[in-house]
Amino acid sequence: MKNILKYLLSFCVMLPLFSSCKGNMSKNETKNYSLQPGEKRIVIPIDDNTSCYSMSMFSYITPEGIPYLSYENEQTNELNFYRLDSCKLSHKIKIAMEGPDAVGRFIGHTVIDLDNILIFNQFKISKINKSGKILDKYDLITDTQMALAHPPTSKVYAPMILQDSSIYLYQALKFSDKHYNGDDLEKYPLCIKVNMQTKQTKTLPLTYPRLWEAKNENGIFTCSRDYDGTNFVYSFFISNSIHVTNDNKTFKEYPCKSRYINGSPKNHTAPDIKTIRKESIENASYGNIIYDKYRKVYYRFFQPSCEVSPNENITDLMKTGKKFSIMILDKDFKVIGETLFPENIYIPVMFFILKDGLYISDNNFQNPEFNENVLSFRRMDLIEL
Repeated sequence: MKNILKYLLSFCVMLPLFSSCKGNMSKNETKNYSLQPGEKRIVIPIDDNTSCYSMSMFSYITPEGIPYLSYENEQTNELNFYRLDSCKLSHKIKIAMEGPDAVGRFIGHTVIDLDNILIFNQFKISKINKSGKILDKYDLITDTQMALAHPPTSKVYAPMILQDSSIYLYQALKFSDKHYNGDDLEKYPLCIKVNMQTKQTKTLPLTYPRLWEAKNENGIFTCSRDYDGTNFVYSFFISNSIHVTNDNKTFKEYPCKSRYINGSPKNHTAPDIKTIRKESIENASYGNIIYDKYRKVYYRFFQPSCEVSPNENITDLMKTGKKFSIMILDKDFKVIGETLFPENIYIPVMFFILKDGLYISDNNFQNPEFNENVLSFRRMDLIEL
């Protein structure tokens, strides 16, 4: 009897410890998430002069909470503004090619507000108002060289980041006969800062990470970059990791490998442009990274390897891609899910984020429901598994 009482007493003492361990285990368990097509769609009619495909489009929400889509129309050199609540055109801004407010051909923009918009044109940024009148200009020239800023588009998602009256862009590697090796990369400035008050442009201490070792070993250096309010996060298209900085001086590297790749993405080594274009669709590579501030997660797009058949249109596929997945990362940059999407339904480089979710174009040229007269976006719901 004594032994039984002893055992029961010991069990009662140990029980809270077991419960505590169990509670701690529950807290540390990794939750898994998926993105699933929801019921909601946003469908916006467009006129005959507007293309249903754009390389650069961004959502903007006014202080009053009205959501807009700013949409570059390459056909007319215009910036269209659509109301996302009423699904109607609000207004267009004609970007002048000639005259006192000439900006020329542009690619990439950022909306500060509806009457202050930054327009990117090669080696300069123009700030215009709602009427297209130039309010200010910023030359992308450093003290030592012409900065080679990457266009702030959404196809390769690298928007202009505005912080403390400055514009942050990332600098592309210069194309030349010289091939970069690991040492060259670590000496090449990655970030450009434009002070909107002093008009000074300079490169920051941050340099490219060591993406490869030997010269031309893997020369795909495209990357996407977004900002979460604290960190600049870079997704290099050939890297199984993401690179994070909060001071534009040094990186922290986080593993971020897709479940749909073996090894690392391959270099495009074809001798002619036609084959290179085909390989860019067929070869596995990472893509855009975007921050969802409403759900405090990042989405990293990935293109698994695939085959392009002879009857498929390469030009269309260069716009839409063929196969893609989206990885989901938590606030600590840990992968908490990945969703593979069906082919030929969506255009993964046409997207935006609203308070109720991530929207992706479902107006793929090969989609049986394709309609050239509309912009159509399907909401993707973030679901805990």
